[in-house]
Amino acid sequence: MSVGFTRFWERSKDQWYLAAAIVLSFLFMALDQTGPVLFLKKEIGSLARTGQMIFSWGPKVLELRRENQRLLIKAGKLSLLESQYREALLENRRLRKLLGLKKRDEFDFIPAEVVGIKTTGIPGMVYLNVGWKDGCKKNMVLMTEKGVVGKIVSVSKSTSVGELLTSPNSRISAKVERCRVLGIVRWLYGNVCILEGVPRSSDVRTGDLIITSGYSQIYPSGLTIGRVFKVTQTGRDLFQKVLLRTEVDFGTLEELLVLKKLPRVQEKE
Repeated sequence: MSVGFTRFWERSKDQWYLAAAIVLSFLFMALDQTGPVLFLKKEIGSLARTGQMIFSWGPKVLELRRENQRLLIKAGKLSLLESQYREALLENRRLRKLLGLKKRDEFDFIPAEVVGIKTTGIPGMVYLNVGWKDGCKKNMVLMTEKGVVGKIVSVSKSTSVGELLTSPNSRISAKVERCRVLGIVRWLYGNVCILEGVPRSSDVRTGDLIITSGYSQIYPSGLTIGRVFKVTQTGRDLFQKVLLRTEVDFGTLEELLVLKKLPRVQEKE
């Protein structure tokens, strides 16, 4: 009897499971709005949400940990660069003193806002909300964190007028950082300038950084102007045509920095 039932069960158990599932489905549908079923559904939903939060919280913790590690690495690199910069600065000062060279000028910044654009007369002129009461003087350099913008050409008590690099009258003595070739930067259009006076034989390449030469009573050495994007030679010209794109976007100027030269302090022996 038991052997026959076992064989019968093995042959028909799938059908019995299906029948039981159908019966339970109808039963739950009939009892769907009853108190116990609603309570059960609520508890199951709560458990499901809790489980989802737990499982989604895990990856967030791992991502935060990885982000924390990246920030620690970045902070470590910045700390190392700062230490190397301090050591290089001290070494530079010692060597310049040993060679009897003058101490380099040091600078501070005066923050300024562009409050207007000069619409008459020479283009490329702007009004700033700082004047001599803030420490501004004529011929102080204007810049942003990206590079040179121009210079101050007139100052009143509370305002100043700045001449931008995009002024037709603007000229800046510059050099190619990599090969030290000298030239004069003059504005052409938009954010494009030309480096004039570069000999035909000079090794100037696309991507070279153009900086101020320092051979000026106004612009100190090493300030960024832009990068070369085109170098051409035509016919028997003695000079190359070197085009550069300024690092500063002159179409979006709102805040500037006025470069203020600090008085030199006599170094101790």
